[in-house]
Amino acid sequence: MSAVKRLIIIVGCFFAAVACYMYGVPAGGAIFLVAGLIFEGLFWIGIFGPPKKKRRNHASKPKSETP
Repeated sequence: MSAVKRLIIIVGCFFAAVACYMYGVPAGGAIFLVAGLIFEGLFWIGIFGPPKKKRRNHASKPKSETP
């Protein structure tokens, strides 16, 4: 995915979260608050990337040269 496309999606998620919060708080709409949380989570994942799994590094020992 290109950097511009990713940036547009990230910014879109941010504004969608803000819009859901602005509509959900005064109206008391729990669905919009939850949607805001989801969009905000997508925004932060887009900024920092998904959590990376820790992989064990099973680097093999260098083989000794035998004559």
